[in-house]
Amino acid sequence: MEGPEKRKSRKVTELLKHLFHPSDLFSLISKDRYRSLKIRIIVLDAILSVVPFLIVITVSYFWFQQILKNDFKDQLKGDLESTKQSIEFFLDERLSALRFIISSYTFEQLKDREMLTIVFTRFKKEFPGLVDLGVIDSDGIQQSYAGPYRLEQKDYSTQNWFNELVIRQNYVSDMFMGYRRIPHFAMAVKNEDIRKGYFWVLRATIDMETLMKYTGTLRLRENDDAFIVSREGVLQTPSRFHGKVLEKFRECSLSDKKIAVRDMEDQSGKRSLCGSVYINNSPWVLVAVIKSTPYGTIPKIFRNELFFLAVISIFIGIMVNVLMTKSVVNRIKHSDIEREEAIARIEQANKMATIGRLAAGVAHEINNPLAIINEKAGLMEDVLEQSGDLQQQKDKFLNLLGGIFDSVSRCRKITHRLLGFSRRVDIGRDIVDMNDTIKEVIGFIEKEVLYRNIRLELNLKKDLPKIETDRGQLQQVFLNIINN
Repeated sequence: MEGPEKRKSRKVTELLKHLFHPSDLFSLISKDRYRSLKIRIIVLDAILSVVPFLIVITVSYFWFQQILKNDFKDQLKGDLESTKQSIEFFLDERLSALRFIISSYTFEQLKDREMLTIVFTRFKKEFPGLVDLGVIDSDGIQQSYAGPYRLEQKDYSTQNWFNELVIRQNYVSDMFMGYRRIPHFAMAVKNEDIRKGYFWVLRATIDMETLMKYTGTLRLRENDDAFIVSREGVLQTPSRFHGKVLEKFRECSLSDKKIAVRDMEDQSGKRSLCGSVYINNSPWVLVAVIKSTPYGTIPKIFRNELFFLAVISIFIGIMVNVLMTKSVVNRIKHSDIEREEAIARIEQANKMATIGRLAAGVAHEINNPLAIINEKAGLMEDVLEQSGDLQQQKDKFLNLLGGIFDSVSRCRKITHRLLGFSRRVDIGRDIVDMNDTIKEVIGFIEKEVLYRNIRLELNLKKDLPKIETDRGQLQQVFLNIINN
C-alpha cells in the first residue's frame, strides 16, 4: 500500500508531466478527446435531425389517418344522401300515385268495393309491396276496403294520423303492427271539397320488406349495419346488432342536422361511426352504424411501411453522420497537430530571442575567465623570467595552473549551456532533480541578475521527488518564469 506522501508525489509527477510535456499530453489524451468529440457530435446531430424527423412522421401519420377518416365520413354521407333520395323518391312516387287515384275518381266511385278492388289490383301491379287500400270519410269511418282483411266501417277518428291529416294534405306513418300483427306503415292522401265542406281520405298500407330493400343499397361490410328509425329512436326496420322492429335504438343520439356522421362507442367499448339523415316528407331517420372502419386498416399498413422507411432513413442518416463526423474530427485533429508544431516553432523562436537578450551576459561570462587565463599566463611568464630555479616555484605554478584550468572549465560550461539551450533537440525522458535544474538555470543568468541589481533568494526543499521529463523543456519553463 502506498502512503499519502507517495501518492502525493505521484500526483505531482503526473501534473508536472502534463505541464511540461504538451506533446506528451497531446499523445495521452488525444484519443479520448477526439473519441468524446465524435460521440458528442453524433449525439447532437442525431437529436437535431432524428427528433424533428420523428415529429414529422408522427404528425404525418395522424394527419393521414384523419384525412382517411374524413374522406370515409364524406363517402358515408354521400351513401346516406343517395339512399335517402331513393327512399324519398319511393314515397313521393306512391303518394303521387295515390293523389292521382283520388283526383281521378270520386268518393262515390271508390266507395264501391268492386271499383276499389279493381283500382287496388292495378295499383299493386305497378307498385309491389302494397298490402291494402281503403277509403275513409271525414268522420274517420272506413267506407270501403280492398285487401286481405275485413276492415270496413273501422273507425280511425281517434287515431293521431287521421287527426293530423285533417290539417295536412298527405301523411306517412311510423311502422306499426295493426290488426294483422305484421310490421307495416300507412300512407294517406286527402281530397277536400271546400264548396261542399267535407273531405275524404284514400289510405294505403305497405309492408316493411319494401322499405328494407332501400337500406340494403348502402355499401356495408360484415360488421356494419343500416336501418330506419323514427324521430323518437324507435326501429322501423330490423337491425343486425341493435334490435328488432319497434324496439328502442339507444346507442347513437340523432342529430338535429339533416345529415351527420359522428363517432360513437358501444357497450363493449368499441369505437364506430354513426351516420344519420332525416328523410323528407316522412317521420323517419336513416341510420348507418359502421364498425369495420376501413380507414383504420389502411393506416396500419401505412404505419408498417412508414416504420420501415423511418428505420432505413435513420440508419442511413446515422451512417452519413458518422462518416461526416469522422471526417470533421480528423480535420480538427490534423489542425491540432499543425498547431502543436507551430507552437514548437514559436518556442524555438523564443529561445533564439532569449539567447539574443542574454548575449551580452554570456559574452561577459566568457570574457572574464579568458581575462583570468590571460593574466595567469602572463604571471607565469614573468615568474619564469625572474626565477632562476623553477623547482622552487612549483607550488606557485600549480596554483596558477589550477586557476587557468578552472577558468577554462567555466568557459566550457557556459558555452555548453548556451549551445544546449539554443539547439532544437527531440523530446526525451530523463530522471530530473528539480533542485539541480533550478540551480543550473540560476547559474546561467546569475550575472544578468547581478547587473540588474536583483536580489534572488532560493528556498528549495531538499526532499523534492525526482520526475521523469525532458530536461531542456523543463529548463525553458523555469527560465521563462524567472525572466517574466
